[in-house]
Parts: sequence; C-alpha cells; structure tokens
Amino acid sequence: MYTIGQFARKTGVTTRTLRFYDQKGLLKPSRLSESGRRFYTDKDLLTLQNILVFKYLGYSLDEIRDMLRKDDGRNWRASLKRQHQEMLKEKRRIEKVLETLENALALAEQRESIDPDIFLSVIHNLVKEDEQKAYLKSLLPEDLVDELFETSREDLLRGGGRFLEMLGKLKEACRNRSPDEEIIPILREMMDLLPNGLVERLMEQSERLEGLKFDEELFPLPLTKDEERWLEEVIERNRGQL
Repeated sequence: MYTIGQFARKTGVTTRTLRFYDQKGLLKPSRLSESGRRFYTDKDLLTLQNILVFKYLGYSLDEIRDMLRKDDGRNWRASLKRQHQEMLKEKRRIEKVLETLENALALAEQRESIDPDIFLSVIHNLVKEDEQKAYLKSLLPEDLVDELFETSREDLLRGGGRFLEMLGKLKEACRNRSPDEEIIPILREMMDLLPNGLVERLMEQSERLEGLKFDEELFPLPLTKDEERWLEEVIERNRGQL
C-alpha cells in the first residue's frame, strides 16, 4: 500500500487533487486508518489512470464518476463514441473560427480604414455563413446559393472588396438621409457587382425571393433600425428603377 504522499509522488498527482477526488467520489482510498490517513493500492493506480484519460478526453468529473461507477466496457465505448462526435463538432467550429479570423485579418490589412460597424458585420456574416446558406437553400436552388456566396467571398477578399466600399457609402447616405437620386446609384452599383449571369438566375427566382425573410440575427446589416426602415422606404419608392 501507498500513503497519500507516496501515491502522489508515484502518479505525479498532487495530494490536494487526490483528496478532492476522494470528496467527489471519484477515487476513494482502499483503506482509511483510524486517524484518517489515506492508503492506496495498485488497483487505485489503475482507477486514477482511467480518470486522467477521461479528463484528457474532455469529460467532466461528474461524467467520469458515473462512468467509473457503471464500470461497463460497453457503456464506455458508447460514451467514447459520443465524445468523439462532440470533439469533431468542436474541431469544425474551431476551424471555422480560425478561417473567419484569417479572412478578417486579411481584409483589415488590405484597407487603410474601415467603419467598425461594417467590419463587425462582415465578421458576423462570415461566422453565420453556413446557417445563411442552409436557410437560403431551403428556398433557392443549392448551386445558385453556392455561386452567390462564392462570388461575394471573392469580391470581399480581393483588394478589400468593392462591396465594402459601396456599403460604406450606403451607410453614410442612410445616416445623412440623402435624397433618393443619390441612394439609387449606390444600390445599382452594389447590384452590378454580381456577374450578369448570376443576376439573371436570381431574377428567375423572383417569386421565391419574395418569400425570403432576412432575420437581423442571421443577416445583420451595419445600419441602425431607423436607417434600415428609412432605406426600405427608399427602395419601395424606387422599386421600378432597381
């Protein structure tokens, strides 16, 4: 048998951690003396190794305790499979975050200055891209949605993106409540950024496009609520010119 100090030195785990595992019901010492001294065996060593492995795999202490109590290999395998799937999801999430940060940094380096609201809106849209695609594909042909996003991404990351420049002009015009004749050319130029073939395909889906509802959380614009309402009124008044 090992005293708690000996067991700690043998395993590289602190005596404080061992006492904590005892309190949590994860690793009870094999023997407790009348004076309260803890003693451990080689069997406890195996249990501790299992605890450390499960911790490394991302399980909480409560989950580990439940798994150790059941001590069922089949249960462990099922749990490990679930944990593997969760970690794959987390890996994809981290990869998406890294991709977004890399794109944001590249964009920031390409432009001398950029409106913070626009920059944050771009980052948010990059983060939400998969959700946006899923929503649009529920109403439009999948290849059309993919082409639309690919075109937008290419413009965004090439030379800082003309779209960002036009978006900045639009935001400034909305803030100043510029006259319609100044707003319409900006909107037209933003639409002209799309290839003609893509615009034609979008026009073919006009009926479906009318059913789109752009949730502000999913499709954020760098505009205030008042600016959005004002812009909607401008577009409605000049729908025939767009």
